Parts: sequence; structure tokens; C-alpha cells
Amino acid sequence: MNIMFASHTYMGSPFVVGSHHLSREMEKLGHTVIHVSTPLSPFHLLKWKDRDIQARFRILQGKRVDTTAVVNSVPMSLLPWEIAGPIFKRTRKNWMLPAIKKVMQDNHMPSVDLLLIDQPRFVGLEKLVSPKVTIYRPTDIYSKMTGDSSIASAERTLMSVVDGLVSTSGPVLSELREYNPAVPTLLLENGVEYEHFSAPTVEPEDLKPISGPRAVYVGALDERLDLTGLKILAKEKPEVSLVIIGPVNEETKRDFAAFANVHFLGAKKYATVPAYLQHSDVALLPLSNHAANAGRSPMKLYEYAAAGLPVVVTETPELLRRQEKFLHFYRESAELPLKVEEALAAKSDRNTIRDMAKSHAWEAKVNTLLNFIDNL
Repeated sequence: MNIMFASHTYMGSPFVVGSHHLSREMEKLGHTVIHVSTPLSPFHLLKWKDRDIQARFRILQGKRVDTTAVVNSVPMSLLPWEIAGPIFKRTRKNWMLPAIKKVMQDNHMPSVDLLLIDQPRFVGLEKLVSPKVTIYRPTDIYSKMTGDSSIASAERTLMSVVDGLVSTSGPVLSELREYNPAVPTLLLENGVEYEHFSAPTVEPEDLKPISGPRAVYVGALDERLDLTGLKILAKEKPEVSLVIIGPVNEETKRDFAAFANVHFLGAKKYATVPAYLQHSDVALLPLSNHAANAGRSPMKLYEYAAAGLPVVVTETPELLRRQEKFLHFYRESAELPLKVEEALAAKSDRNTIRDMAKSHAWEAKVNTLLNFIDNL
């Protein structure tokens, strides 16, 4: 098949997301895949100091990113969604859409059999591409996550034209199904690149000086993270080293400056993350009460597990639904230290936890997805 994946995150980003893994696995099966991410526009030049913007422009100009044979496209559009979104809400015309026919021509894809959209800002792309099958694959409750009412308009329109809805969590499925209950649906949680996270690694040099036990968090430090809980943990458990991996600003560093047991190691390349996990003792997924967290299907959940780690995580409807035995739930920030202590004391068998993650490998996920599409 000729497959196009319209994603919210470009390949080469500091964050590796589900569309990257699914695209790679589809390519391994012999399909031709173009991975298109949210377009740039002339207005993005106003943010040139942003390293993420610079990286996307370099890909636009032809810089190669190792994606096996998957085509990694960061196209150009006339307007960014910040301007195009309100226009779409009024007119149902999307001026953010890129010149996708040129992308197809440049990459020798005369037609599209399957269009997968996980970025609702690509609404209308199906009209330009004319695929045989269009699937909407939301990974979050985007309208609540962004607070952007034009996103809700985009999703409502998408749900009126797609052939199927594939959701990564129960709450997202329930939210989107209301727009069109007749659309066939599949609940398919995010998976894990199992071999990448489970294969034994050498302890990283910058981790060696940090004493154990180590509680590790990998990911973004934003409003979706329970920073209050992390501060309480750092204060009440000074014997536990908090290892935090991900982009961090100076303000956040200052907030934690009083805690000698908190170690910000910065962003790490995806290839090196398993080493930090495997040489820690417990993993953290502390979520705030942000509205978007209810529908999240965190990939790091099974990445942590594939590395053999028990996970202390905030209760959410979606994560409680899964009933995974390696998860240790807490409700309020003040409970986090106790749950970390319990997870450490349990001394869970790492091989047993790895086995729990294995069934969520991306190879199995893509087969389930393609079977669903074949049956439409």
C-alpha cells in the first residue's frame, strides 16, 4: 500500500511518538510510507530562535533523519494554525494545508491507499489526497489539551468524513465517538519498541555518580506533570535520587535548587534512554490534574516496563482501566513518597515486568491496526 501519515510531531524531534513507530513498522511490512508533520509557514520565521523551529526548517531544506525508508516530510503552508484555525472555524476552509501533491510527486507516490491522521489540524487533507481509506487516530483530547475551540471544529469535521476512528485511550474514544457514533472504532493503546528498551545496556557515565535508589522520569516538564508531587518526594525521601531526563528551563531548575537529591540530566537521544531506565530502580509518571491527562496513553508506560521497572503513576480513568500489575497508583501529590517507597520495597522481578510489556510491542500494534483497516 501507499500510506500517508499526517502527524503532529516530525521525525527527528526530541520526542519519538506513535506515528513514528507505526510508520516504521508499516515500512518493514513492505508498504511505502510518507510521514508528514505539522507544516511550517513564513510566520514561523518570527520564532527562529526556537531550536525546534530551526530543526524543522533544516528537514524542510533536505536534512536527512534516520527513519529507515520512511519519507520524513516537514512541508510548508501559507498560514500557521493560530491564524488558519479561527478561519476554518468560520468557513470550513483550511489555509494551513501544505502543497501535498508536490510532496507526493517529489517522493514518487502517485496515489494514497491509506491516510492516517493524528493531527486534527490536517483537516481537509483527505480532499487533496483522495485516499481509499481515511483513519483519524487521536492520541489526546486535543481540544481540552490546547483550549482551542477551532480544534473541536476540526475534529467534528474529520469525524464526518473518515472511514474509521482509532483511539489510543478509552476517554479519547468516548469523546470523539459522540461526533459520529456510526463510524467504526478501534481502541489501540500506544505500544513500545520492546527490543530497544529491553536489550541490556551499559550504565551511562553521568548516571554513575548518582547514588541509589534512583527514581527516574523521562519526558516533558510542563503543566501536565505533577511538579508539586516531585517536590514533596524530593523533600520527604532525601535518600532517593530523582533522575529527571528531558528538556528543562532555568526556572524549573531554580524551583528544585534546594534539593540535593534531584538531578536534571537534560534531554537525551532516544537511542540512549534505555540505559538510564535499566540502571534505575523505579520509574515515575506523576500526572497533574490537567484536563488532557485523562485521555493520555503514555508510551513511556510500556517503555519503563520493557526496561524492567515498576512504575508509580497518578490514577487516571484510562490507566486504571488497563489493570497493569506493574503500576503503583497514587491520587494526591502528598501520596507520591509513600507509593515510591512501596514500589521500591516490593522488589518486583524485572523479567516479569518485561514480559508484561512484550505484548504491547509495536509489531503487534500495527498488525491489529491493519487488520481493522482491512475489515472496514
